[in-house]
Amino acid sequence: MGAPHETMNFSPYDNVPIPLFIADHAGRLEYVNTVWQELICPDPLELWSDAFDAITPERIEHIWDNCVALGGCTETFLRHTEAYEVSCRVFNHAQKTMLLGTVVNVTNQHRMSAESNAILETAVDGIVIIDQDGTIETFNRAAAELFGYSPEEVIGQPVSLLMPEPYRSTHHNFIQHYLTSGLPKIIGIGRELQAIDKNGRLFPMYLAVSEISLEGRKRFTGIIRDLTGQHAAREALTEHRQRLAHVDRLSSMGEMTASIAHEINQPLTAISIYAQTGINLLQRRDTDLAKLQSALDKLNTQSLRAGSIIERIQRFARGQESQREHIDVNELVMDLIKLSESDARLHNIEIVPDLGKGLPKRFADPIQIQQVVLNLIRNAIDAMTEIDCRHGRTITIHTHLLPGHLVEIAVSDLGPGVTEEQRALIFAPFHTTKREGMGMGLSICRSIISEHGGTMGFHNNDGVGATFYFQMPRVNNDE
Repeated sequence: MGAPHETMNFSPYDNVPIPLFIADHAGRLEYVNTVWQELICPDPLELWSDAFDAITPERIEHIWDNCVALGGCTETFLRHTEAYEVSCRVFNHAQKTMLLGTVVNVTNQHRMSAESNAILETAVDGIVIIDQDGTIETFNRAAAELFGYSPEEVIGQPVSLLMPEPYRSTHHNFIQHYLTSGLPKIIGIGRELQAIDKNGRLFPMYLAVSEISLEGRKRFTGIIRDLTGQHAAREALTEHRQRLAHVDRLSSMGEMTASIAHEINQPLTAISIYAQTGINLLQRRDTDLAKLQSALDKLNTQSLRAGSIIERIQRFARGQESQREHIDVNELVMDLIKLSESDARLHNIEIVPDLGKGLPKRFADPIQIQQVVLNLIRNAIDAMTEIDCRHGRTITIHTHLLPGHLVEIAVSDLGPGVTEEQRALIFAPFHTTKREGMGMGLSICRSIISEHGGTMGFHNNDGVGATFYFQMPRVNNDE
């Protein structure tokens, strides 16, 4: 290896504070400055590439061609386990085209980059980085497994590729709106969305987006978590809860069997009497048609009454999926009182409505809400009969409109109230004060109200007894 040529004057480069070399198109050194000799190689070399590990002549030729075509290029090389970034450009000196190269040690930067890449590739969540045009720059291994694309397939593609319609068509406009206005809709705020994989499968995901700025350009990092498993678990829990609720409704109907039988026997007995009266009138020669008409009208009325009772029982006990609709809270309460007043009368207890006026409708499942109120009424009956109704025989159902558009339904009894020992466990599953209770009633009730976006609570009354209540907020579907 020969020493650098010294026939040309390159003294202006002697004081450059970083390693510098000048070479011809074949890579033969013409000059190296003092810092090169101090930091890169003190020995004379024929080719600048000899200072680095395993650089082929073809690569030197490639660097020269790039510099001629583009004016310059930057490459990274290794030297004794350390990384160096070599920036080259061509220039004319003494009527000769030369290659000017500067060298910077980038070992720390490469180590940090390698660590960052390792974190990206081992992250459990999918990580996608896009530029301000919405183009994918980084696509980690978890994202590849999640969407079914290899990084090579999506890098350089618009991120809308991972979105179903209508988001796919509008995403670019969303980014431009944010860049112009600075008003974020999702940046810094995680939320659930739908994504689409390579095979066209839609799946739920949780997306959190953050913004970074590098070299004057904005980039956006999206962290993606597949929610398919969570949604399946949530649906299974909802189905299980609905089954429990159905069992609880059947249990309530079972407890009310005696009163229901009494309630149905009344119209059935009347039907039998009026039918026999009609038969007797028809057998008489001087049939009084007015009396016969009256008997038939009464028979019809009692048959409709019996049918209405059975229809209410069937509707309440029917096992079906939750179906929400706009309900009039007061109408729902009055209908429920008709269903439960026979059970109350069997215990010589009166149910009194105290209904607020002008209550807004709520978007809810009427059967589930009736189940909650009926559970509270039956608990009130049990609490009062436990002490032989010594404080009174009245249960009051209140409806109110509270501040914040909350509709409250409350059931007040004249029982013994809730003891200090029971307060902490009153809504806990399997906790009961009844001899034959399952302890699921209030737990199911609170779950139902929670699913409707509401809250449930209780308090002891100032005098005697307790009040159990729940509050239903206004939601988007409310009128």
